[in-house]
Amino acid sequence: MKRAWLAGLVVVGALAAGCGDDGADNNSGDSGDNTGAAESNDGGDGETAELPKFCDLLTPDQVSAAVGAAVTLTTGPFDACEFKQEDPRAVSGSVGSVEVDTGNGGFDGYQSGITGTLTNPVEHPVEGLGDGAFVTTGTFGTGESLQTAGGVLVGGTVHTVNLSQASGMAEGELVAIAEKLLQLLVDAA
Repeated sequence: MKRAWLAGLVVVGALAAGCGDDGADNNSGDSGDNTGAAESNDGGDGETAELPKFCDLLTPDQVSAAVGAAVTLTTGPFDACEFKQEDPRAVSGSVGSVEVDTGNGGFDGYQSGITGTLTNPVEHPVEGLGDGAFVTTGTFGTGESLQTAGGVLVGGTVHTVNLSQASGMAEGELVAIAEKLLQLLVDAA
């Protein structure tokens, strides 16, 4: 169930942006060539902008510090950087980036897509980060554990975070982890 929730949020992000997948694995977090490119929101002059591949830019130690527990990193679908702990019930998730513009609903469309994915969503604005940032908590489907998704807008790109857990973590704990991860993404990109 936990992985289905994460996959659902990744699909929402992919639909909003139309990203690709290289399926590479990177547990060290310190290698890669960052060659994935996506259309930029440059008014149509044909230039491309590379989306950050966070498994290449972040180390497991950095993500572990934000999560508060040891994690491993793996590049997943749509170049998302997935992280997990040894205990499958503990908080795990992914970070990534998608380009947004007014043609696909922009940042507001991305945020409403997240809100529409979660049951009983609670939105938490994040002040002073990027051009706008949010964290939303809620359950997925009929699940009982709180899940979290969020994003920070930087130019025409949303850096994303998705957290999943089945260990009874409180809303405040999840929001704090998501905010730390969003800050980490802004600093790394």
